[in-house]
Amino acid sequence: MQKKYVIFDFDGTLFDTSAGIIHGLRHALEARGYTIGSDAELYKFIGPPLLIPAFMEFYGMSEEEAAEAKRIYRAYYGEKGVFECTPYPGAEECLRALRAAGRKLAVATSKPLQFARQILERYGFDKYFDSICGVESDVYESKAETISRALKELGASASECVMVGDRKYDILGAAENGIPCVAFDSGFAEEGEYAAAGAAAVVKDYAELERFLLSGKH
Repeated sequence: MQKKYVIFDFDGTLFDTSAGIIHGLRHALEARGYTIGSDAELYKFIGPPLLIPAFMEFYGMSEEEAAEAKRIYRAYYGEKGVFECTPYPGAEECLRALRAAGRKLAVATSKPLQFARQILERYGFDKYFDSICGVESDVYESKAETISRALKELGASASECVMVGDRKYDILGAAENGIPCVAFDSGFAEEGEYAAAGAAAVVKDYAELERFLLSGKH
């Protein structure tokens, strides 16, 4: 799928940020009196763009309780969790190859922009991207809206773009903008999620993704 512009999701796509997210969620939930079993119980939080509705849906919290849980989570994440992450193997090599082939790259994430930038800069990934779009405040922004901002910052049309993400939110948000999405299977999606959301293709690693984006072949 040889497109001039490639828009990447962040959590579960460029970086495995699950450790920091899981530790922060466990800290917040246990502080609110919830007993958490395995880490897998918290995987459902990785992907949805809004934390307060997720706490309300998954644990039956009131909006006030969810807001307090979010505050506790954010405090932990800002101090410790933000750097409990690693780039996926081959990610930087893929980004470098895409840039060398003349592609323009962007990040569109539901993660707070300050955290995304911190991680990208720490690992030297920021230099590969022409646009980095994340959530800039607690005002609601859907994944589709974040992707739309990335499109505008790139100066790109939908027909020139492809999205790469690991959850249905990326696929559906891209579709709202008329963009196909390649699913990066990092292990957090539910069974059948990619097909149901309409992924253009599914890849298991960055070597496969690089081949697909540059030649259209898995």
